[in-house]
Amino acid sequence: MKPRAAIAGAGLMGFWHAQTVQRIGGTVAAVFDLNAGAARRLADKFPGANAGTSLATLLTENKIDVLHICTPTATHGELAAAALARGIHVFAEKPMTPTAAETSRLCALASEHRVQLCPVHQFPFQRGVLKAHAALHRIGGLRHFEAKFCSAGGAGKSEAELDAIVADILPHPLSLMQRFTPGHLPENGWNVSRPAPGEFHATLKSGGIGFSILISMNTRPTATSLHLLGSDGTIHVDLFHGFCVIEPGAVSRWRKIIHPFDLATRTLLAAGGNLATRTWQGESAYPGLRNLTAQFYEAVKGNAAAPISGDDTLTVATVRDRLTRREERVEIRAPAPTKNP
Repeated sequence: MKPRAAIAGAGLMGFWHAQTVQRIGGTVAAVFDLNAGAARRLADKFPGANAGTSLATLLTENKIDVLHICTPTATHGELAAAALARGIHVFAEKPMTPTAAETSRLCALASEHRVQLCPVHQFPFQRGVLKAHAALHRIGGLRHFEAKFCSAGGAGKSEAELDAIVADILPHPLSLMQRFTPGHLPENGWNVSRPAPGEFHATLKSGGIGFSILISMNTRPTATSLHLLGSDGTIHVDLFHGFCVIEPGAVSRWRKIIHPFDLATRTLLAAGGNLATRTWQGESAYPGLRNLTAQFYEAVKGNAAAPISGDDTLTVATVRDRLTRREERVEIRAPAPTKNP
């Protein structure tokens, strides 16, 4: 039986979610938006889909199995709670809710009604990230984890608006930390700086690994990347396009000379292969979203475990809360001096 989905939010993300549902074999049964015209326009793209401005009515009258939440973050908690209380699975755009406390409440509600609740942390489900994770042993011990999310998308926005954008992006690098270094996502110990509105930099030392998260809303060109630096090599992941490049760590005079050409060639081949694959599969945007959605629907059907556990969901929400508290600029503490025996 095809799961029947309702899409809350008829904007750009609502469209991509609806298209993804159709591509993985689900049914778009209803579209909710407070703008009736927008709801109708999106619903008309999917045969048989109903549209409306009352979520309760759509959920009740259309026998919905899954609610996709693609509305502003402030609305997520209310919409998710309404669906979970009806025994409907919820797939919510990140961040799941504005606060960790509200996310915890939703996790408890999902457990109570025995339904799935999942945030859309799609980056760990990209082909490039999955390849990088499988190849992690090839670069020896991981020494540095560097995630960068940069664009000029903050031009003309207020400081409060820029802070909100940074907070919305932050779950992405945090979810990647969980994928590559389980157990190294602590609430405390971070060094956080904000050089200017729309600029955010957080660093952490944990388990012998240095972590760095940079988010900038004032830089060009757009760059969304992850770099995993190991003792025997480095992995570069282009998160915007969804591919990775693995650099071997062999050292010689010849390799030093050809390094920029070698890296350029590896990048060109990986990017070309990735573009061909995405074109063939019809994945024109948001790499990783289809894979995550497909795994979530298998969990909904009872055929697999949840792709993102409740514990992982709550951990990301908790650390995000801590890192976005403006009054706590610096969290790291210098280690106490040790005495020689």
